[in-house]
Amino acid sequence: MAQGTPEGVSAPGFREVLCRWASGVSVVSVRDAQGLAATTVSAFSSLSLEPPLVLVALSESSRTLKRVQDAGRFTVSILSSAQRDISVRCAKGEAEDAAFDEDAFVRDCLAGLSCTLLDTPRYGDHFLLIGRVVGIRRGEEGEPLLYWNRAYRTIT
Repeated sequence: MAQGTPEGVSAPGFREVLCRWASGVSVVSVRDAQGLAATTVSAFSSLSLEPPLVLVALSESSRTLKRVQDAGRFTVSILSSAQRDISVRCAKGEAEDAAFDEDAFVRDCLAGLSCTLLDTPRYGDHFLLIGRVVGIRRGEEGEPLLYWNRAYRTIT
């Protein structure tokens, strides 16, 4: 049964519906003069093939957002099912430098993208990072880490 009003829907209702959307799990990171900054994201998508663009949504309260904006670049690491602990740590703001390589990719990730930051429009309580992909990395073979119904999942 549909719920809502002409004014919209409640945040809890919106969150409840969206938890039913399965998504991959990735980490957005940057290495700058201050060191490593990283956060876990599920709101990541390809945006354009020509030119190659991606979109990442970061909360306005993200500790990584300002660092990415200042650096003008970021990486996206697509996580495998074996990397749940890294995802949890990055989500808590406890990224461990040893889990990342010198280019700020999560070691042994399934795939990675190096991006130049093109724009950061704000929508609601999030900023969208629009990045032009300037480098790609095909990582390790494995199953992806998924997030569905407020829990980590795997395909198998």
